[in-house]
Amino acid sequence: MSHQCQTLVIHCIDFRLGKTIKKYLEGQNLLGDCDIVSVAGAAKNIASPENDSEREFLMKQIDISKKLHNINEVILINHSDCGAYGGSSAFNSNTEEKERHFQDMERATNIIREKYHDLKIKKMLADIDDSGDVTFVDG
Repeated sequence: MSHQCQTLVIHCIDFRLGKTIKKYLEGQNLLGDCDIVSVAGAAKNIASPENDSEREFLMKQIDISKKLHNINEVILINHSDCGAYGGSSAFNSNTEEKERHFQDMERATNIIREKYHDLKIKKMLADIDDSGDVTFVDG
């Protein structure tokens, strides 16, 4: 039995992202055509894990998705006010917080590409405003 999908999505477990991610996936015709990994901190676990097992876990998920479902793309979705980063209060400004997320996603991209040269990687930041509205910023 052969079953394939084009994309693996790695995003944070934060419940505030659920509806927005679903809407995004539907809009990109990916809902039902992607593997999804949800883990606290998302790309942080590849870029700057607290221990090696966090990176190993996510790299194994990419490996499995590639081997079993022949993915050709990974979408990394981090978000503002992420508890794995200490929340927004851990940063001096919104700009500093966004820069850190994009730096981690870029570092994660480089680590993934070391092993999988052929994968396309898309980086997105889900920006959660004070009212709880979520908008995506491409990286």
